[in-house]
Amino acid sequence: MRINPPTLFLILIAAIVAADRFFPLIEFAETWLLWGGAVIAIAGVGVSVAAKRHFQRIGTNVYTFEEPGELVTTGLFGISRNPMYLGLVVAAFGAALISATFAALVLSTAFTLIVRYWYVAYEESAMLRRFGEPYQAYCRRVGRWIGRRGGEIDSRG
Repeated sequence: MRINPPTLFLILIAAIVAADRFFPLIEFAETWLLWGGAVIAIAGVGVSVAAKRHFQRIGTNVYTFEEPGELVTTGLFGISRNPMYLGLVVAAFGAALISATFAALVLSTAFTLIVRYWYVAYEESAMLRRFGEPYQAYCRRVGRWIGRRGGEIDSRG
């Protein structure tokens, strides 16, 4: 079964709500966490949505497990190879701060690891197969998460 990243993100949010209610483990009672988390979550969702819209304007595939349609290197993809995933990871961290529980931090960390080692690894492998050297050159220019620097390619997928 293949779960697309936005669906897994919604599952994460439901798990955070459930953990917050039934298994908070350790709670942090700082008011700034709620507001800071909200700003971070909204910013993360904004990045993810903006990157998805960029794909849609270009007319290329946005779905993780389908064949890549085009190598996109403009817009947010000029500073991050994975801005949609980066946005979801940032939003997950923001949601964990809103919850202000250790359980939510554990869940958002697990989400981040799944994104990196399942989704990103899968896509990098597919992109390398589809685009070869142009994709490798892009990886050398733009970091996996953020930054204009070299980045390694993890061809395991």
